[in-house]
Amino acid sequence: MTHPHHRQPTDEEVLAAITPASTEPDGEDDGEKVLVIDLDPPLTVKKAGTFTELSLHEPNVYQTLCAAQAMGRQMTPESVYNSQIGLVARISGMPEIAVIELPSTVLDRAVEFLTDFEERNRRKPDELPDTSPSLTLIFEDPIEATGRTFSDMELREPTVRERRIMKAAEAKGTPAAFLEAEIAMLEAVSEWPKAAVLKMPISKFAQGADYLTGFFYSGPTDGTV
Repeated sequence: MTHPHHRQPTDEEVLAAITPASTEPDGEDDGEKVLVIDLDPPLTVKKAGTFTELSLHEPNVYQTLCAAQAMGRQMTPESVYNSQIGLVARISGMPEIAVIELPSTVLDRAVEFLTDFEERNRRKPDELPDTSPSLTLIFEDPIEATGRTFSDMELREPTVRERRIMKAAEAKGTPAAFLEAEIAMLEAVSEWPKAAVLKMPISKFAQGADYLTGFFYSGPTDGTV
């Protein structure tokens, strides 16, 4: 079966992920950025087709946020597992009805690969935060959003006003709230448009968010997936 070629989501798609909704939320390693898992024997699923491989790449903020939002209002073992299934489907292009037919070890390997991008770039529990006056994130693959190209992000210590923006987003209390709060503060400090922040690779986002929160959260930060 022919798999769709990976493309960046449009501004409208990524912005839709953070638009306020109702109160009831509905293989081969290429420089550690791509993982291709061969499916042997091939996976054949009625109404979905036949799949010979599972191809994965680093998630962006939008895709990670969608996975967090899929947990709904409360994080449970079931909601986390369901969000992981959705993340693998979203990144690979394989329909969820096919993903749930994968061998369990294949899904576990895929989830470990996808979530590792954020986990490796989050501050460790015993690691002191970086409180240097500024931080510059460089993007080898520039981000296209709102008709502009973004190749570097300049960050500095947040102001009280910017921290209040984050606190307001956290107040929703859902599994996705902390990530949405980080998105809001990164947008405010960097002055990047929200669409561009949502298109950031999750590894770069984690570095930027941890730098900003390091000025007032001295302990470890938590991922969302």
